[in-house]
Amino acid sequence: MFNQILIPVDLVHQEHVAELREAARLLIDGSGNITLLYVDPTRVHGDSLVVQLDESDDAEPRREALTQLQGLAQSLQLENVTMNVITREGAAHDQILEYAAEISADAILMMASRPGLTDYFIGSTAERVVRHADCSVFVIR
Repeated sequence: MFNQILIPVDLVHQEHVAELREAARLLIDGSGNITLLYVDPTRVHGDSLVVQLDESDDAEPRREALTQLQGLAQSLQLENVTMNVITREGAAHDQILEYAAEISADAILMMASRPGLTDYFIGSTAERVVRHADCSVFVIR
């Protein structure tokens, strides 16, 4: 089935880890790589202005996110599967698509957001990833 799976993770909603683990177990082809990706949306680059007063301002939140991702990776661990963790900054859908291309992901596995008026079906981030990804995308509701 799939050997290189990217799982974008919202660290605010870690309660979905069990669902992600079960879906990953079903998708992985016996052995392979799973990468957990956390995107920090508070520091969007591009046309917006990012004022950085001190490099150390970023260090603690990044360390905390990485620690949380490593804990999630341990709870998702599957036999014969290499778990990787990475953090990035920017718009979630852009970073997910960009990183999926960088690692040649053959599947993206993600949770849908809670429905609201503007993203009733699967959420704006998931919708954009589904629409623009060059690989299979599995969205769990």
